[in-house]
Amino acid sequence: MSEKIKVSVILITKDEEKNIVKCLQSLDWADEVIMVDSGSTDNTVALAKNFENVKVILSEWLGFSGTKRVAVQHSAHDWVFWIDADEIVQSSLKEELCHIFPLIPAGVAAYDVPRKTFFMGEWVRHTGWYPGRVTRFFNKHHCDFNDNILHEGIVITHPYQLGHLKEDLLHNSYTSLHQYFDKMNYYGKYGAEELLRKGKKLQGWKIVMSPITAFLKSYIAQRGFLDGKKGLIISIGSAFSHFIKYTNFWYLKKKGRLDGFEVEE
Repeated sequence: MSEKIKVSVILITKDEEKNIVKCLQSLDWADEVIMVDSGSTDNTVALAKNFENVKVILSEWLGFSGTKRVAVQHSAHDWVFWIDADEIVQSSLKEELCHIFPLIPAGVAAYDVPRKTFFMGEWVRHTGWYPGRVTRFFNKHHCDFNDNILHEGIVITHPYQLGHLKEDLLHNSYTSLHQYFDKMNYYGKYGAEELLRKGKKLQGWKIVMSPITAFLKSYIAQRGFLDGKKGLIISIGSAFSHFIKYTNFWYLKKKGRLDGFEVEE
């Protein structure tokens, strides 16, 4: 389509110069892109300013949901597409969005999309990563972000419903083993804070059993073994993240702090 559709795209960034150009190039169809940056020290902001449809907002870090709400508040249009800096809207998804936009049923307030994730350059077909549907296209008047510390998502106001897109959103996730296991450690830390926020009880046996269960789910139940070595690595990483989460949760409950971390207020 030659005419841009009236959609606001939002994303949050910090030190994303390796990803931001490809991401923004895939968003040329959007009427506007609201990018909220929280303290980048690289060229992320400078690179983003080269795109005519990008509006850069500088904000302190308010958590994943809080920072995305800032982006939504600056958006001009009712319908919003949320993307991460390491994701790309391929042409087929762009065409699908352009096609459905004028035809959205009155009772639908959001759409999810299948996400095709790449691990060190290779598509991961199993381990629960594909299709890995995520809700990304939503009407801001009928949806909001939940308050999860980790793995934030869209909450749809009753009685509105969720629709489904067919084309894949591309996710170029991890480019090295160090990056992957560092992120799993990060997820473990914030996962512990999420358990505390939700008032979960401390169950010491989960320090041992939760990692085992996570590995078996990813590698066996979700057929990670069919992805070869990368499936094994991803499944071990999932187990590691669960171990870190429940170990840190033990420290939070017993000592009021995370071992080696300062608890954020």
